[in-house]
Amino acid sequence: MSTIQRAGRPSSSTTTQTFNQRRQRRGRQLLRLSYIWTYAILIILSFLILMPFLWLVSSSLKNEFQYFAIPIQWIPNPMQWSNYVEVFTQYNFAHYIFNSIWLAIFAVIATTFSSAIVAYGFARFRFRGRTPLFVLLLATMMIPSQMYTIPLYIIFRNLGWIDTYLPIIVPQLFGSAFNIFLFRQFFIGLPREIDEAARIDGCGSFRIFWNMILPQSRPVLIVVAIFTFLSSWRDAWGPLIYLSSDANRTVPLGLLFFSNPFKSVDPQLMAATLVALVVPVILYAIGQRYIDSGVSIADVK
Repeated sequence: MSTIQRAGRPSSSTTTQTFNQRRQRRGRQLLRLSYIWTYAILIILSFLILMPFLWLVSSSLKNEFQYFAIPIQWIPNPMQWSNYVEVFTQYNFAHYIFNSIWLAIFAVIATTFSSAIVAYGFARFRFRGRTPLFVLLLATMMIPSQMYTIPLYIIFRNLGWIDTYLPIIVPQLFGSAFNIFLFRQFFIGLPREIDEAARIDGCGSFRIFWNMILPQSRPVLIVVAIFTFLSSWRDAWGPLIYLSSDANRTVPLGLLFFSNPFKSVDPQLMAATLVALVVPVILYAIGQRYIDSGVSIADVK
């Protein structure tokens, strides 16, 4: 009798296996459900983030009446492609872009090299007061640029540099505290055996820096170059203070003074803004992985 009962009753191992299978199926269902919720939330947030950009694109293709229409017309009909033509033909925007590009290129070359060579001194040389000097350098990042604008303006005015590019490009020759910090952190992570081997071969300090250290510092060089270019491209404070003539204006100043006394130019302003965003977007797309690594560079010991 007991044998018959045992034969008709499922064993404990079978029951455990069935329970585990049900738990696994339930776990997979919950995992799929969590994926669905996660992607749904990300899509909604992405749409909310992209809405201002979509509105910018839509507004750049409208005429004056469509721009102020209520409710908002997201798809202009007809599309005013002439707004982009007017940006370059009537508002001299190509000249502003040229000014911003060459200022940004100069800033990249000057700031990157000067910051790297200063950071090399802090990272590789031992001298009295090195740590206090570096701390003082980092403390300058806490000072808002507006605090020393008036003293600098007085100095540059006495030098006759107002309405020239000199007040903007000369400070680039002395590096940037943040860039020096990034370079120093990266240089510290490089083995000192490189310097010792180079000195045995008769290399001096600058040759070690130029031929040994910089070639191995490509990640931080690209990060600093991208940050410097973007900072110069979007800088409106310095050009607004020191530049007054239309021929010297940069892209931010061109957008700031984008006006027409005879008609509304808001659609043209949106088109000019979209054109100004092309360079940073392309630059970020190309160097995204290097920009993302910029945070980790600061953690290098």
